Amino acid sequence: MADKILDEINTLATAVTSRFDDIEGKMKALEKAGNRPTIDGAENPELKSAFNAFLRGNQAEFKAMSATGTDEGGVTIPKQMAASIRARVQEISPFRSVAEVVTVSTPDYRIPFATTGADAVWVGEKDARPETSAPKIIELTPSFGEQYASPFVTPTLLEDSAYDIEGFLVNQVAIKFAQMEGAAFLNGTGINQPKGILTVATAATADNTRAFGTLQHVTSGAASNLTSVDPLRKLVYSLKAEFRANAKWIANRDTIGTLMSFKDSTGRYLWQDGLEAGQPGRFMGYEVVEMEDMPNIAAGATPIMFGDFRRGYTIADRVGISMQYNPYAFAPYVAYQTRARVGGTPTDTDAVKILKIAA
Repeated sequence: MADKILDEINTLATAVTSRFDDIEGKMKALEKAGNRPTIDGAENPELKSAFNAFLRGNQAEFKAMSATGTDEGGVTIPKQMAASIRARVQEISPFRSVAEVVTVSTPDYRIPFATTGADAVWVGEKDARPETSAPKIIELTPSFGEQYASPFVTPTLLEDSAYDIEGFLVNQVAIKFAQMEGAAFLNGTGINQPKGILTVATAATADNTRAFGTLQHVTSGAASNLTSVDPLRKLVYSLKAEFRANAKWIANRDTIGTLMSFKDSTGRYLWQDGLEAGQPGRFMGYEVVEMEDMPNIAAGATPIMFGDFRRGYTIADRVGISMQYNPYAFAPYVAYQTRARVGGTPTDTDAVKILKIAA
């Protein structure tokens, strides 16, 4: 009985194998009839067999052919490619993560802001109650701009590439948009782009005497350099206690390297690494945010900011990143037309302080 079952299994296996061979033969015939090329080197059975034998550790004779010379047989070696396209690492400012971010439905977006509080006085039981000063309220308006990109790709590349070219383009454009807006939040002119916080006028006067809309700066002391921690201590305590509760340092990596070298009077470093990998470090107890669009330490530069940036700057998203696939307008190319609309403005200028390097 067992022998009979075994015979039936062998007969079935032979039939299946024969059927697969028949299908494979028909597919090869169709490929040949359609003149469709196969993988490099696959059309030469001898070369393919020799290459496979070489991979298995067997002897193979290549007859003076080499893998490096295309005219010596190198083109016949099957190609192996990575599973994804690798791109150069781009530096992106994380300013969006520290500022206030709102989504608006109109570019005519206003932020009411009280520059002064209400006034009050002490009075006796029978004293007159004259009018006292009311809060002064102004409107702040973010400056909006539109980001635009339109990379062109041939349909042939989209059809024949082994990679997700469309996904790669979307990712690269999004990275570029993030770079552009990060730079604008710090240094933008306010003309067809956000107004940068570093473009605001500064003065050395304190909050109670400085005009609203002007940032306070503390001078480094040493000309063209930062050699002492004293100006940084002054920077911290020039900020009102209400803002210090959520304050952060902002600087680029070169300036952070300088901060890491400062010590207190007992010789202990004022820098503290994050408790886990990926967590930000702290300087004088406050979180440090690395932003490469910040200036380097140099005469007259403003390389360090300290403050509560959610109170000090507002980002307004009007339209998120949108992409339109256009295969007709720019034939023979396919255009990936991408746009985003974003605005930004400094708000409470008491909430942020700036270190200015002496000239």
